[in-house]
This record gives sequence, structure tokens and C-alpha cells, in this order.
Amino acid sequence: MRFLKYIFFLLLIIIIGVSIYIATLDGSYNIKQSKVIKAPIEVVFNTVNDFKSWKNWGPWYEIDSTIVASYPKVTSGVGASYSWSGTDGNGSIKTLSLIPNKEIIQQIDFGTGSTPEVYWLFTSNDNGTEITWGMKGKSNFMEKLYWLTQGGIEKNMTPMYKRGLELLNNYILKELEKHTIEIKGVVDYGGGYYLYQTTSSKINDFGVKMNKILTMILDYMKNNDIDASGKPFTITHQWDEENKTTMFSTCVPVKERIITTEDILTGFLKPQKTFKTILKGDYKFSYEAWQTAFKALKEQGLIETLGGEPFEVYTVGPRENINPSKWVTEIYIPIK
Repeated sequence: MRFLKYIFFLLLIIIIGVSIYIATLDGSYNIKQSKVIKAPIEVVFNTVNDFKSWKNWGPWYEIDSTIVASYPKVTSGVGASYSWSGTDGNGSIKTLSLIPNKEIIQQIDFGTGSTPEVYWLFTSNDNGTEITWGMKGKSNFMEKLYWLTQGGIEKNMTPMYKRGLELLNNYILKELEKHTIEIKGVVDYGGGYYLYQTTSSKINDFGVKMNKILTMILDYMKNNDIDASGKPFTITHQWDEENKTTMFSTCVPVKERIITTEDILTGFLKPQKTFKTILKGDYKFSYEAWQTAFKALKEQGLIETLGGEPFEVYTVGPRENINPSKWVTEIYIPIK
């Protein structure tokens, strides 16, 4: 009996000693990982800001396939939240504050009594967007005991954050590659007046030159109180694949003929029968869209107008939506 009493007291001393040791441990932590994603900062921010997107890249779904997420009406912005349940436990997270394209602050609850802060930081650079994902807080006694047996919270959580940013990167890049090409067929294009400027360039410089001229035209219209009557478009006058050069006009439609006094001129696009194709997605897929359009035109037995000048209308572009996968370009090929 005396031996058992000694054992009991020894165990009690060990328990008290361990408890004191755990209680005196600094439970503060700040776990974070960073990664550069080759995508516009608005796209990266909006993806993280919407909790419904998390199911597409959350690393915890690889760890626990039984997780079921529940969403309220508001899933993005301040006050947004979602909750989950799975084999490893239940939890919830909500957005407390944000600065668009700069920062998101959230509060997460694992049901253990403490509610750490989750934070996201976004910075644009020459390679895309640098994103930092972190979590900071202070573990309570039971959490410190648990993480002590697991080798530490940083050791266990850091790989998950790193994996999460890898999955987020893969998801965003995959989303940006999404595009569709839809053949609409023969349509009558109404035409009308437009302001324009013509230039020549290397094919690879087309986008830069076009945007530069478009900005000049829009500034001119703003300074002279001229309203646009439609979406910007370009008319292709020459396209030389062999020498990789092109001549084109960047245009903005207007309601009536305008007498200009600068390098910006007024033109008229006559009503004509055209073969229409719609590209939904990044403009880098425009060559594929044009090839598809010409192939479909030929397959339908239609003939391109001799000397006709194809044009494309930018229904949705970077000025309307920074996400390239949301851009819409309408292609028109004049036909007989």
C-alpha cells in the first residue's frame, strides 16, 4: 500500500509539474505562408473573398473527404461566413473587415474555445499578385497540451497553408484558362458613325497599341462631351502572317458624324451582312476564335466579301471586368 501511495504522489507531482509547465508556455502563434500567383490582384482577391470558392482549393478537403460545408446567404464581403462539419470536427469562419485588393481579416472558430484571427494580404508586383495567408492567436491550456503532443502548431499548420496556396494558385490559373467559342452565324450588322485612329504594328504589339489609341479616343470624347453609342471595336485593314504585321483602326461608335480637329477622325461603317462568332474568355484565345470562325464560314458554304474588312467588338473587356475569363469579344466577317 505504501508503494502505491508513493506512486500516486509521484504521478500527482508529475501531473502538477507538467500542468505548470504547459500553463507557463507562451501560447502565442503567427503562422503564415506567401506565394506569387500570376493573375490580376482583383481576381485573386475576389476568389479568396468568396467563401463558396474555398471548396475548390481548401487543403482540408484533401485531409478529410467527409467535410460538408454550409453557406448562408452572404458568402463574400464583410459579414460573410460559412461553417463545416467533418470527421475531424466542426467549425466556422466569418469575415470581420477588408480593404479591397489589399487585406481581408477573418475570425475562425474550431470549437475549442479560442477564436484565432485569419488574415490575407495582397500585393501587386511585376509577376502577378503576392498573397500571404496567415493565422494568429493564443492557444488555451487544452490547445497547448494538444499541440505539445503533436510537435507544435507551427509544424502542423504551416504545411497545410503552403499546400492551400498551391491549390489556390492552380485553381485560379485553371479558371483563367476557361474560354468558349460560339458560332452565331449570319447576321445583319447595322453599322454607323465612329471615331477612330489607324496605325500599323507588329501582331504581337496589337493589344498594347489598340489600348493606347482607345485611351486617347475616350479621353478626347470625355473632353468634348461626346457620348459613345456602343462598345469599342477594331477594323482590320491588313493582316500579314508572314511578316507578323497588321494595320488596323481602333474605333468607338458615336450617334452622328462629328467634325474633329485632331488626329482622331470620324468614319462610317456601312450596314452589311456578316458572319458572327463570339469568344468568351481571355483575348489571347482570339487567334483560335478567328480560325474557328473562318473554318465554320467555309463549312457553311459562305463566301467572304472581296476586299471586306473584318472587325471585332469588345463587348466586355478589362475596363468592365478585370477577370480575363469574363471578357467577351464579338467577331464579324463581312460576307456576300
